[in-house]
Amino acid sequence: MYDLKSLTAAIAALALAAVSMTFLPTQATAKRASASSSSSCLPGVLKRRLSQLRSKFGAIRVISTFRRGARIAGTGRPSFHASCRAVDFLPPRGKYSAVANRLKQNHFGGVGTYSCGMYHIHMDNGPRVRFHKCGRRGTGRYAKRKRSRSRKAIYRNRKRRSASRRTIRRSFTKRARAKISRKSPIVKRQRRSLAQRFANNRENQNSQ
Repeated sequence: MYDLKSLTAAIAALALAAVSMTFLPTQATAKRASASSSSSCLPGVLKRRLSQLRSKFGAIRVISTFRRGARIAGTGRPSFHASCRAVDFLPPRGKYSAVANRLKQNHFGGVGTYSCGMYHIHMDNGPRVRFHKCGRRGTGRYAKRKRSRSRKAIYRNRKRRSASRRTIRRSFTKRARAKISRKSPIVKRQRRSLAQRFANNRENQNSQ
């Protein structure tokens, strides 16, 4: 015969497991609900920009605005989506580059473009940043982009170039001087005078 206490403990454990299993989907749905595509929480600057783009290019579909605890892939820093200061949207078909170029020229905040299976545009009201991200099947792989060189690197390259120019100039002047010294009329006269002296000295020796 089983003990009554052990049976009650087993029944309680089973009940707890069943309760936790029933609550799992509700947690997942809560996580999904934390991500929003509503533009009501966006700042006025971004709302105005979206309305301008709609009036110029046509229908724009907002796919993401607020994401609770969102972080930038690769760096782990907090994203502007976490505070509803950014929006991801799909431009009209065939007008991706036109919309992106207009935003890059006129928008004073951050603008990001995507490729490799991701066709949305990112816009925020943070600092003026332009980036391109290639995300193939959800991987955060950044596309190659030109890096802005620092002032030290520019100054270093200038110094190297000037040094190489100096060496080329020196070698050229040396060669030019050597050519001039060989072919100059002064040198030819000096050589003739030396040859005449040598001939005169020989004649004098022979006459003695």
